[in-house]
Amino acid sequence: MSEKVNKILYLALSLLLAIIFWLYVDNVKGNTIPKEFSAVPVEFIGAEDTLPSRGLMLVDGEDATIDLTVTGPRAIVSSMRRGDVRVQVNLTSVTTVGTHPMTYTYATSDNININDISIQGSRSTITVQVAPLYSKSVPVQVSVEGDVAEGYIHMSEQLAVEPAAITLSGKEEDVDQVESVRVKVDLTGVSSTIQKEFSYELLDSQGNLVENDGIRVSHKRVAVTAPVYIIKELPLVVSFKQAAGSMEADTRWDLEYDTIQVAGEPASLESLNEITLGEVDLAAILSDRDDIQLNITMPAGCYNLSGYTSTKLTIRFRNLETRAFSVSNITPIGLSDGQSFSRITNSVDVLLRGPAAQLEEVTEEDIRVVVDLTNFVSSGTYNVDAIVLVDGHDKVGAVGSPPTVACKITSK
Repeated sequence: MSEKVNKILYLALSLLLAIIFWLYVDNVKGNTIPKEFSAVPVEFIGAEDTLPSRGLMLVDGEDATIDLTVTGPRAIVSSMRRGDVRVQVNLTSVTTVGTHPMTYTYATSDNININDISIQGSRSTITVQVAPLYSKSVPVQVSVEGDVAEGYIHMSEQLAVEPAAITLSGKEEDVDQVESVRVKVDLTGVSSTIQKEFSYELLDSQGNLVENDGIRVSHKRVAVTAPVYIIKELPLVVSFKQAAGSMEADTRWDLEYDTIQVAGEPASLESLNEITLGEVDLAAILSDRDDIQLNITMPAGCYNLSGYTSTKLTIRFRNLETRAFSVSNITPIGLSDGQSFSRITNSVDVLLRGPAAQLEEVTEEDIRVVVDLTNFVSSGTYNVDAIVLVDGHDKVGAVGSPPTVACKITSK
């Protein structure tokens, strides 16, 4: 290698070693520089939790700032930003109201070792004032806006909000400005129940917005359930218990209200096509015309929009007559082999109904009063409801309450 090349390599190596040595001296051997940060905000530990738990609050000094001078190696300090160093005051030791001079500490970002730098503040203490915490509970009011989709209804009486009230805390003069909490819920075009959390506004007694950062609130948001149900018109129907002499085909009937408007979740109403009012025993109706009040029971998850809770059923019997008999043909069924039956009642009065032509042909011998004793296993004297059968006349049957037979069961 030529002497010229050797000389160039020697100079380059010397320069590299010089740079490395300079960096070493600059960073390790204390070549330090200062850097100033003005108006660094003070963080107060315990102001949002510890003090309120003791019924106290910070009323003065919370906006305190301090000027800082940071000194350290050039490589560290030159790249520091204002947010890399923080001033903290710990209020967890404060237990009384009044003015308190507080010492402070420093904290740095994770990428800076606080032991590598020194920090000097422009003052030695931060003075704070602590006062009693004033609190009051304010009701939450929900303001519903907009119209739901056609064919749906907002069930305002079912609206629910949680919590129902917000606890406000702070200076008495600030908190007492607030008279209510308002939540706005827009239901424009909505076709299903709204269930979500909402932000809210603080209002004064005139309904004006109160904006005050010094007021603390117990909840940042409130949960609102605004039921939006589908509307459906359903027929009201009646079922009939029929028997000879009391067939639906021999009646004319109608309901005072035969339909009803209901509301409910779509899942509750999609398979519901009618509301059954119950079963009417035609044999229990004695007059040719009878009016029966029937209660309307809403299925689970459905709500009555029509307002009426019952309807009147009017029944008229056509081309039927009634005739009374005194019947002594009383026979038991359902006795075991070890039981014997003796009647105490010798005859019962029976009222039959049917077409006039058939009714005229009925005799007492055609009528049987049957006492079912299947469930009577013990000996004794009993009053038993009996069944009335009319043989040979298929359109004639007993009406009214079943006759009662007094009888005695003994063991053989």
